[in-house]
Amino acid sequence: MVLFLKALDKGVQMRFFNYISIALIVTALFVGCINNKKRTTAKDKLENIELLAANIVGVYGGNLPCVDCDAISTMLELHRDHSYTLVYTYDGKSNDQFVKEGKWEIDKNRLILDGVDYKYKIESELLVQLDLSGNEITGELAESYQLAKKK
Repeated sequence: MVLFLKALDKGVQMRFFNYISIALIVTALFVGCINNKKRTTAKDKLENIELLAANIVGVYGGNLPCVDCDAISTMLELHRDHSYTLVYTYDGKSNDQFVKEGKWEIDKNRLILDGVDYKYKIESELLVQLDLSGNEITGELAESYQLAKKK
């Protein structure tokens, strides 16, 4: 390399060093920008889930669609200790109340109730029931699968 540079005249040598210097500076800036990006750590994710869990605590209610009744009157209470109480009645079919209790957790903006087959997508002041595959329900009745925060 040194012999190659000695064979070149001074002007070419200076341009060569300038190009190398510029390439090194650009590389350093690029690497610096990549390393300065904020990385989400497991601790950050845990803190976000804990904040979401604190904000989701409360009572939610609504009337969900029903195939063989007028509606499924639903009340879901999420407690701070991550327990829940789900109470529902099949309106127009029976006055019996059905109660489920268990633990709840959050996974990727989804509310999971132990002992319940479906999940809820967490939105501002709403819980949107998902289908059994975990996808949002679409179609005419999509907005009917929501439980609004009552308190």
